Amino acid sequence: MYEQYRYDQPERRFSTGLPIGVMLLAIVAIGGYLFVGSALSNAPGQQVTAVLPTPVAPSN
Repeated sequence: MYEQYRYDQPERRFSTGLPIGVMLLAIVAIGGYLFVGSALSNAPGQQVTAVLPTPVAPSN
């Protein structure tokens, strides 16, 4: 509503560079944090095993 009463002034142009830059910086920082955290963790690799129940013969 304010814009319609701005006579003889150039139209405002908004830049999206700052928000996109902040988001990309946050993504890089989080990725780096996860990468460094996984590289520094000393937990040995765990193996997953699936144990199936033994089949039982049907009783008569």
